[in-house]
Amino acid sequence: MEDIIKLIKDNQLFENINENEISAILKCSKATVESYQENQIVFEKEDTIQKMGIVLEGEFNLVSQKYSGTRVIVTSLEKGDLFGEALIFSSIKKSPYDLVSSGNSKVLLIPYGIFVNMCQEVCNFHKQLISNMLTILSDKIVMLNNKMTILNAETLKGRIALYLLSINKKTKTMTFNMPMNRQELAEFLNVTRPSLSRELSNMQKDGLIEIYRSSVKIKDIERLKELAD
Repeated sequence: MEDIIKLIKDNQLFENINENEISAILKCSKATVESYQENQIVFEKEDTIQKMGIVLEGEFNLVSQKYSGTRVIVTSLEKGDLFGEALIFSSIKKSPYDLVSSGNSKVLLIPYGIFVNMCQEVCNFHKQLISNMLTILSDKIVMLNNKMTILNAETLKGRIALYLLSINKKTKTMTFNMPMNRQELAEFLNVTRPSLSRELSNMQKDGLIEIYRSSVKIKDIERLKELAD
């Protein structure tokens, strides 16, 4: 597990916890490492979730499947991202989404029990682990509220503007690589790919942004903010 510890030691879940303590947590919790291939399902809608995960390699998509068969990407997960952390504390514990691997990927799975059953020594790092988890769950609520703000925009152009501004706020730069490809972003914004491409092209013609492959440069942030209001 030494290589795994080096991959996760800077994760928010292990903030203020040293490598020896992380090793003890993984051993105590009986954490495991699992590998997945392209489009392999980690868990499906209605599955009972009793473990949370940390992405070690590759990418995953949380996917909502509509009755019509349309797929909507709720969010994409990359190296270091967590999943299942809210579900393991839910009274229902059943996933509302599918979690699907995007390419060859690897995760660390940590059983729920480590967060609710204190060891006999009542270790300080165990308390820190639980405190870190509470912070993560609070941050998740804020993030979901931000997504609802994006989807509640009256126009597609407004949704795109809000999304680009959220990346700008996170990266603190006017030029950045998009975290999602065109199809994934279309599903995230709940529109068709042609509609998204057409609107991005219009925004580029209007001088709001400049696009080159997966890179986006914000050229007029004030007009983007106007669209986002």
